[in-house]
Amino acid sequence: MRDVFFVLLGSILLWSCNNKPMDKLGNVVYSRGGQPCEAELKNHWLMDIDASNAKDSVYLNTLRLGRKIEVHRLQLDSSSTLTTLLMQTCKGDSLKLKLTAKEFYTSMKGTVPAHLKGDDQITVYIWMRDKLSDVEHISYKKVYEKDAIRRYTENLRWNGISDSATGIVYETLKTNNGPQPIKKAKVKYIIKSLNEQLIASSQGDRLLVYDVNDKGVLGGIRFLVSKLGLGESARAIVPSGMAYGADGNTKVPGYMPILLEIEIIEILE
Repeated sequence: MRDVFFVLLGSILLWSCNNKPMDKLGNVVYSRGGQPCEAELKNHWLMDIDASNAKDSVYLNTLRLGRKIEVHRLQLDSSSTLTTLLMQTCKGDSLKLKLTAKEFYTSMKGTVPAHLKGDDQITVYIWMRDKLSDVEHISYKKVYEKDAIRRYTENLRWNGISDSATGIVYETLKTNNGPQPIKKAKVKYIIKSLNEQLIASSQGDRLLVYDVNDKGVLGGIRFLVSKLGLGESARAIVPSGMAYGADGNTKVPGYMPILLEIEIIEILE
C-alpha cells in the first residue's frame, strides 16, 4: 500500500509540472506546478526529489527510498537560480527543472556524483513537502526520531526494556552476577546507525577506559554500564538526547538515534 501511495504521489508531481509551459531563469529551464509565492521565510525545507540523466534514466527517487531531502536555506548558494526558484516554491508545490548537474549540485552545496559529469544535462522534479521554522523543525525531528525507534523495534521484534526517563530501549545479552557499581572499567563497544552503518568501535585491544567522572562519555554508554557487571554485555537503541544530540558531529546528523552494544571487560576500581 505504501509503494502504491509513493507511485501515485510521484505521478501527480510529474503530471502537474509536465502540463505547464517551460520558462527560463538564468541557466535553468523550469516549470512550476502551481503559482510562485512569497511565503513566510522559513529555514528548513523538506523535499522529495526525482532526478534523471540525459537518457531519462532515473538515478535518484526519494519517494521510493522513503526519505525526504532536508536542506537548510542558509546553507544554500543564495545567489543561485535554483535557490531563487525554491524560495518561491511553497509547501505542496512542485518544480520541473532542466539544468546541468554542476548547477544543481553546487547550488545545493553538494558535489556532482561520480556517474555524472558537471556539464551533463539532468531533469529534476522537486516536490516541496514542507517548510519549517527552527522551532517547527526541532519538533519534527523529535517526532521523526521516536517513529524511527518504534519502527526499528517493531521490524526486528525487539523484546527490550524501554526506559521511560531516557527513551533508551535495551536488552541484556550476556549475564554474570548482575549489575554492580562501576567507577572505572575497560569497556568493549560498537556504535552503529539504525541501518547498520558503523559509526565507532573499540578495535582490537583498544578498549574504552570508562570513567564515571568523565563528562564526555555518551549518556547511552553511561546508562548501559550502570545496568551491567563484570563480563556482562547489553545492546540498546539510544535516542539522540543520550547520544550525539541535536547537532551531531561529522559522522552523525543531529537528532539521530544509534545502536549501541557494550561489554564490561575489566573493572579497574
